[in-house]
Amino acid sequence: MRARTPMVMISILMLAGCGSDSPASLPISATAEQWRVHEVNRQLAIALHDNGPTPIEVSRVEPVLPSFEGETPADTDALLPVGGLRVDVPVGFGTGGCTPATAAPSQVIVTARLATATEWQTVTIDLPHPNPLLDKLLAADCAAEKVRQSVTVAFGPWEDLGPDGVRGSLEVTRTAAATGTVRVTELDGNVLYRLAFPSGPPPVAVTAGSPTTRIPLVVTPLRCDPHAFAEVKKPFEFPVHVALDGREPLVSTVPVDEDDKKALDTMLRRICL
Repeated sequence: MRARTPMVMISILMLAGCGSDSPASLPISATAEQWRVHEVNRQLAIALHDNGPTPIEVSRVEPVLPSFEGETPADTDALLPVGGLRVDVPVGFGTGGCTPATAAPSQVIVTARLATATEWQTVTIDLPHPNPLLDKLLAADCAAEKVRQSVTVAFGPWEDLGPDGVRGSLEVTRTAAATGTVRVTELDGNVLYRLAFPSGPPPVAVTAGSPTTRIPLVVTPLRCDPHAFAEVKKPFEFPVHVALDGREPLVSTVPVDEDDKKALDTMLRRICL
């Protein structure tokens, strides 16, 4: 496997039958990790290791994550070599379910066999509970859900400014379900786009008596070098920080539709290329 520098890497050791005399045992261990490419695609990298003297073939990896909905298995033809060399199998982890509940431990179900065997075995591996990586992903999903329940944010129409970028706005609307004051405390650009605020940056607030507001902004390229274009994984992710009724800000992202993408990408390429 190619070595990569992870954006986020929290490993959870999972052992399947090591040292057992059961015929269903396989000397497999694994870590659940998340690299930048997996983060973008809402995937986990299930990194499998063969701890025995015989190569192991893997045909399927299925996450069972009680705190998430919509997790997806992955069929694969991975071959785990001896010596513990890691082989990653990406799987979708779904969307966090934010209704409080007592969740069972998360699991990974692996279908595998020794390379010298003919029959496949199914091994169910419990993940430690609580699980730091999954807890982190769940917290991010629940923060975004709380923001969506209280306020909608969207980019307004774009005006082409030629070499000076594009002019637009962030439209902020308090929802009927919101309680108290909802305050947008920060709006960030990313590795490709710089945001400037002609009328001043956030914070701005919406209340029951004044449920809508707008933040004028101008977007210009932050970087034009080929490395930035080649390596960016989230070109249209704009984090927005929202404080609900005086509490600590939560982080969500501004939805970006196809018109937004076209306006921003056209401006970027016109100025940079």
